Amino acid sequence: MVKIEIDLKNRESLKRLHTATHLLNFSAKEILGNHVWQNGSNLKSSIGSLDITHYKNLDLEEIFLIERRVNELIFKNKKVQIENLDRTLAEKKYGFTLYQGGAIPMKILRVVKILDSDIEACGGLHMESTGGIGIFKIVSSQKIQDGVVRIKFVVNNYALKLIEDKEKILTEISKIYSVEENSLIKTSQIFFNDWKSQKKEIEKLKNTLKNTYLKNILNDKSNEYNLNENYDMGFLMDLFNEIKSKKKSFKLISNNFIIATSDISITKFKKMIDKKTFKIYII
Repeated sequence: MVKIEIDLKNRESLKRLHTATHLLNFSAKEILGNHVWQNGSNLKSSIGSLDITHYKNLDLEEIFLIERRVNELIFKNKKVQIENLDRTLAEKKYGFTLYQGGAIPMKILRVVKILDSDIEACGGLHMESTGGIGIFKIVSSQKIQDGVVRIKFVVNNYALKLIEDKEKILTEISKIYSVEENSLIKTSQIFFNDWKSQKKEIEKLKNTLKNTYLKNILNDKSNEYNLNENYDMGFLMDLFNEIKSKKKSFKLISNNFIIATSDISITKFKKMIDKKTFKIYII
């Protein structure tokens, strides 16, 4: 005895995504041009992806235009018609755009037709009308190889959750900056410009500090120098490389690192990274 049980919730999700895939393919062709052709698809209960032939990744405006067009077709609640036709008759009636989802090795084709929109030979599950898809939202667009762009999308409750999540992010950022959402771009630009200016100032101070250390170290006749500070590895390496060009055997010590030429022995360290001409010790 074999008991078969259908997951109706998953089935309903796939029907929405499958029908949305047809509308997305049709809308992409309409917005981007007739060169667009379905190159593959992958549908899960929560998210779908459609690969299309296109010469570059989609920009934000193109994504918005395609989204609007798909949602427009959904809200018009167009009938999804299914008919079984002889292959020769189907090709004569609808042309070879029937095979956008791939070649179908059957004499009788199951043709899925959305009025004044997409017509395709397809064996998948579909809604009876486009209105049942719910909200449509593109998650991402990525050029996966030359001439192929992958569009990931969600529908219905998953689309609503995506919109809510983005709204939460905007709200949290608004709280951090203590400004209204419509002022976020301007405020972010101000903070970014301030950060760039501060970064440049910090780099100047670092160079001044490095040159001061370098002068003191080169005037010191010993082969080691203790900075007695916590400096990042980038700063220490810049300083060490300049010292190394003047002193062949040397050890530079900070509170968390020791950098030494290979001829110098170091004890009591947690980890050592061997760079052949010198070694870095984490202490």
